[in-house]
Amino acid sequence: MNAHFYLMSESFANNDKLSQDLIEAKIKALATDVSLIHKHKDTNTVYLNFEDLYPQEFFTGYNLQQFICNPTELKKIGIDRDVINSVNNIVQRAEITKITSKEVVSELINWNDQDNCHGLLAFHKVTSLPESHQIVYGIQGWYEFRRFYLGEYPKTENFFIDECIKYFPKLYFHFNNRTSVGTILKSAPKKLIHHLSELNDKFDGCRTSPYSRRETIRKFNSTCRFDQDASIEGNLSRKNALSRGFTNNGGKVESVYCEIHLKLLLDDKGKVSTDRRIYFHEGKVEIEGGKILVGHIGNHL
Repeated sequence: MNAHFYLMSESFANNDKLSQDLIEAKIKALATDVSLIHKHKDTNTVYLNFEDLYPQEFFTGYNLQQFICNPTELKKIGIDRDVINSVNNIVQRAEITKITSKEVVSELINWNDQDNCHGLLAFHKVTSLPESHQIVYGIQGWYEFRRFYLGEYPKTENFFIDECIKYFPKLYFHFNNRTSVGTILKSAPKKLIHHLSELNDKFDGCRTSPYSRRETIRKFNSTCRFDQDASIEGNLSRKNALSRGFTNNGGKVESVYCEIHLKLLLDDKGKVSTDRRIYFHEGKVEIEGGKILVGHIGNHL
């Protein structure tokens, strides 16, 4: 799916109530986000309309045009060079468009299909738009945007896993998931996205020190929103069925027992089933940099 992101006057409005330090932090964060978006430029494009954007007052007493065209003057008032460079990097990487802010809000933001979606890059939430159509500064917003539309349009099994690899950076997906996920993908794509998001975003923060798997899972369950708690298999007779081969740093395939599992009790329409699972291992340093290893997504093994 191609994502089209727009920098509009609304993207930089309402800065008058922010401190200089906070504005500068937001600029740097947005520049980082745009850089990551451009790493996937085959499916992500950032647009801006100069006539629409430049008059917007961005920094106390300065509009964006002055901010970009008069760096020497900005330095005199104490704005950091890195901040000025960040703004220039944001602007220079964008595609120029004649589409106006009004057209983006009234026509494009609400248009999406299996091949295209549209969003707004912004410092602040625009209250007139759904949050799913925005990426408020912070790369987490970009992940949430892409995950939202992946849940809406999961397409094929291969497409779904390919996109998951991009937007769940703390997870490593075993190749077999490209086949197994098909058993539940049509009925529960949004539930899958929710459970994978909780696993990617929250599991590491729940790890106990010293590490205890049971205490970590207990904390994880209390932190997340699940229909049914995650659990540990704990039955060695099932070890072969739940193990998957992952290549370690030495180039050897290592068998990993993926006995921890998430239970997708409800599908996207609320239908109950005890047969949907995500089996995983919390990760090993010698495999994929310690990422969480997702061994199986699909029916109960």
